[in-house]
Amino acid sequence: MTRTFLAVFLSLLYVVPVHARQAPPRAWVIATYAYPQRDRVAAIQPLADYLGLRARHPVQVRLFDSPTALVDALRRGEVDVAVPNLHGYLQARRTSEPLTTLPMPQVPALQADRYRAVLVGRQGLEAPGELERQARTLRLVLVGPDSASGGFVPVRELRRRGLEPTTAFAHLAYAGSHAAALEAVASGRADVAALAADVYDASRPTGVVEVWRSQPIPPGPLLCRPAADVPCQQFTAWLLEAHDEAPAVMTALRAGWPEFGDATVFVPAPTALLTPALLD
Repeated sequence: MTRTFLAVFLSLLYVVPVHARQAPPRAWVIATYAYPQRDRVAAIQPLADYLGLRARHPVQVRLFDSPTALVDALRRGEVDVAVPNLHGYLQARRTSEPLTTLPMPQVPALQADRYRAVLVGRQGLEAPGELERQARTLRLVLVGPDSASGGFVPVRELRRRGLEPTTAFAHLAYAGSHAAALEAVASGRADVAALAADVYDASRPTGVVEVWRSQPIPPGPLLCRPAADVPCQQFTAWLLEAHDEAPAVMTALRAGWPEFGDATVFVPAPTALLTPALLD
């Protein structure tokens, strides 16, 4: 009898509590896209750490090759919170996926006004009608198909002028960065380039002229994919408090995205203005 009682007592000591046997929660994936000479992992790590700390939930950071790859991963459920550019955000909004728009950095007005696209070209192309007249002999350079200021924004202007980038020019190439697009024209390897206005304004190389300048371009809001274990609405509230709770979040984002200027706070995104129609 004593031996039986002792055996039962010892066996109870080795029973693992139910809560100890539960699998740890799936880590939330906070992700963005790569850009030359910008450490985008470092740029979003404080954001991931902040959300994880507020929720007491594990997080991990991922980096994708392009805004399109980032949005595709978000659609597949491989990403929970994405930091896209404007093109990526509009792509995501174009689908029927149940994505939540999170707040965006509030860029100071003077700096927001400077984030524009420009079309630049070799001397002589600034004259009215010259770009259209000479297009079939010109080599065009864009930053990339996913770029806003070096991609879809100036492409819309070209199409408004009746110039389809893939067919109206002698050659189309992608430079990969705004600086490289400008250098292509400055060095004579291209005749026309689309890029961010602030990059052009910072150097204005000899022999390179401005052909067109866009209206200010807003940054892309953050995105969240709702799920049972992903509280997108709570993320919204926490981001609106980040300037008080974790200023390092915005400091790191500014280092990764110069277009955020001196932003210090998140604000609700103007979703009514940021419609997929901007891509058309």
